[in-house]
Amino acid sequence: MGITRKRHYNSYTLAFKVKAVKESNKQGVKAKDVAEALGIHSVMLYRWRQEFKEKRLSENKHMKIPTPPPKKSREDSDKLKVAERRIKELEKRLAAREEEVIILKKAGRFFQEQRRKDTRS
Repeated sequence: MGITRKRHYNSYTLAFKVKAVKESNKQGVKAKDVAEALGIHSVMLYRWRQEFKEKRLSENKHMKIPTPPPKKSREDSDKLKVAERRIKELEKRLAAREEEVIILKKAGRFFQEQRRKDTRS
């Protein structure tokens, strides 16, 4: 199996994106040339242009402030405790089944050896 590696993506500032879009929108300038000059993929620049056109990318747009995670209610806490108990119970049952499988494998090998001994006599 291959190893999954975390990819590193460049993140560009809003000012950089807006500047790139404005440069690519100038008369007689090809977006592909602007992208190449800035060292970005042309598809990325086309996407930024589309976002700018749809007003999803603008100079006045502010960064979103991350919202704090919701407070855990008592009901959520109780559900979590029940789930943790269930997990522990299932882990115990799994361990018992794994032990049974090991015993059955040993028994299978034992009986195979007995048959071999019986057929040799």
